[in-house]
Amino acid sequence: MQIKHFLKISAFVVATTLLTTSCAYRAPLTQGNYVEQDLVNQLAVGMTKEQVRYLLGTPMVIDPYDSTRWYYVHFSRIGWKDPKVQNLVLLFNGDSLVDMSGDFQKPTTFDSGIGVQNPAASPDFELPKN
Repeated sequence: MQIKHFLKISAFVVATTLLTTSCAYRAPLTQGNYVEQDLVNQLAVGMTKEQVRYLLGTPMVIDPYDSTRWYYVHFSRIGWKDPKVQNLVLLFNGDSLVDMSGDFQKPTTFDSGIGVQNPAASPDFELPKN
């Protein structure tokens, strides 16, 4: 009689343990700077640190031993999937942007020093007439 009771309790404990551990929820985790390719496309050689910070936000890391490198890192993990990490490294010479590297495609206009401009900033821009 006691053996049957012990087996029932043991089976209940094992079943409960297996069922509760397989139903764990893992909250999405996002950290760092979220940077999109359309923002990277606006970067151009010669931009100042202030212009870059306005466009992309404060970098995740500025190397304390080499302040000419700015690191924009984005970490994203959703559920139990493998995390996705995106890096963007900007290199400055003094206050001027000179190069970029990382997981983003370098814009075709980057080396020309002409970033994608806001059309409203153009002197020829006019608002549509009603």
